[in-house]
Amino acid sequence: MKVARTLSFERTEVQEAPVPALGPGDALVRVEACGLCGSDASRWYVETKVPTVLGHEPGGVVVATGPGCAVREGDRVFVHHHVSCGECHACRRGIETSCALFKRSRLDPGGFAELVRVPRDNVERDTLVLPDDVTFEQATFIEPLACSVRAVQKLPLRPGDTALVIGLGVMGLMNGRLLRHAGAAVVLGTDLSAARRARALGWGFDLTLDPRDDGFATAAREATGGRGPDHVIVGPASGAALEQALSVVAPGGTVVLFSPFAPAPPAQVSLHRLYFAEVNLTASYSCAAKETRAALDLIRGGVVQVDRLVSHRLPLDGVARGIHETAAAGDHWLKALIYPHGVPSSVTS
Repeated sequence: MKVARTLSFERTEVQEAPVPALGPGDALVRVEACGLCGSDASRWYVETKVPTVLGHEPGGVVVATGPGCAVREGDRVFVHHHVSCGECHACRRGIETSCALFKRSRLDPGGFAELVRVPRDNVERDTLVLPDDVTFEQATFIEPLACSVRAVQKLPLRPGDTALVIGLGVMGLMNGRLLRHAGAAVVLGTDLSAARRARALGWGFDLTLDPRDDGFATAAREATGGRGPDHVIVGPASGAALEQALSVVAPGGTVVLFSPFAPAPPAQVSLHRLYFAEVNLTASYSCAAKETRAALDLIRGGVVQVDRLVSHRLPLDGVARGIHETAAAGDHWLKALIYPHGVPSSVTS
């Protein structure tokens, strides 16, 4: 089978690899489409994993199963690359992403491959058989949308609360839509790109702002009753974005870190305002099985129209292009999907 193996951030090659052998309970899935995540385009994050086959947002068809497998050949499925046990101390406290099983579970070899082995734990704990009305493209959004579900559910949203989303790429748009769905009365957005700010208005944001404008903080407070947004989701993993969030969030508000920060250099945080304004700073990492199920329901219900978010469809040898252009975050680039068996003629490439 063919895989797109990332050897360094600059170099990804399509290579031949053996088809993974199945153990009891495992499933072999033909990957029909796999989303390219922002983490796949993060240099420091990728460099900790190479050489590797990236891709953790796949949808596909079960083509073979090991003894006792919980899914059947022919099932159309979403598969989650990490799963938690549901029983350990971390899981009982709702921090499933710190579960030991979550940390060690993975797909073999990864979603940017023609075939992927789904281990028994992943099959049993977070593989979803897709309803007939959910396409493979929509299935690729289950995992990223579930990450948004987890982040929004960390916020103590109350009637009349306001929110700010920093970063208006594909994840920022989904975060904004879910904030509105959860009851936020006002949803603001910021981004350096004028095109992305304009796109967000079409996604239901009440106001979008350029954080470089001198009047940014004043405008954010005026739009939120003079106090600043009650909740802020920080999309970019940058100290500047975090500083922006802490400068405008309302007293008693919550700031959520949504993306993985590099281990160095450390971000600088104003503890003075954090303390005297009683600001809550938290993080939301990945997602668990309860969120993937919620995400599937949100997609089926049309709450988040994920089809509108696909900007590029690429074959397996387009992974390198996808990584670099996603990292560049151009105005025309929103969400890239990889088709390991070639982009079907029924969709626009």
